[in-house]
Amino acid sequence: MLNYFELLWQFITTDFKLRYKNSYLGIIWIVLKPLAMFSIIYVIWSNIFKMGPEYKMGLLLGIIMMNFFSEAIMMGMDSLMSKAGIILKIKFPREVVIYSGVTIALIDFVFNMVVFGIFCIFTPVTTTVLGVLLFLMAIASIFILTLGISLFSSIIFIKLRDIHNLVEVGLQLIFWATPIYYTLAMMPENIQKIIKLNPLTLIVTYARKGLITGDTVRTEDFLQLGIVFLVCCLVLLLGNIFFKKKVSKIAEYF
Repeated sequence: MLNYFELLWQFITTDFKLRYKNSYLGIIWIVLKPLAMFSIIYVIWSNIFKMGPEYKMGLLLGIIMMNFFSEAIMMGMDSLMSKAGIILKIKFPREVVIYSGVTIALIDFVFNMVVFGIFCIFTPVTTTVLGVLLFLMAIASIFILTLGISLFSSIIFIKLRDIHNLVEVGLQLIFWATPIYYTLAMMPENIQKIIKLNPLTLIVTYARKGLITGDTVRTEDFLQLGIVFLVCCLVLLLGNIFFKKKVSKIAEYF
């Protein structure tokens, strides 16, 4: 087991370095890209649309989380194909490759949260211990969900390459089906019920509540997010079963 963790760490560090190998600024781009994008969004919503501070910070956090979800799904899906050469030569649990791709996306997310922290200096948020715990529970949920989905999609992508384009379109639809630029309260009740079927809706909503308005966190928030967390765990469990059943036959499709 220890050897597998070492292998996972090796995959993560190697891929992370390769992403910025030929770049003059290297790892600094991880902070510069979100900083530039968030600065533009922050200025537009501050000076043109005159939105309140809670909305602006909620918008930034929502974009960060959806960027993580999209990047993790794409990297997880491409993982087996990108490591085909290693997979064909070395025997090891193939799941490690998937975990590596999703974890790299999580590292980018952490750097994005550093940028979010910078904006918190200019637009203070109300953070409490309970709020931070709720936020961490939301992040754990989305991480587990992306792992589960990636275990499915990585296998399907090996056999059906067109799924890459379908997933990109699907991620765009999911982005707009998740309350990022709008809030649930803006929608009619019948539309709210449909939007809540998307697990990302409650994940993003409670992440915002925990980190931005932490003083409003209640016990029932943990209970509702707990249900979503269990659903995400179920997706991961089913993904693992599907992956283990199909992974032995992928070599013939490389």
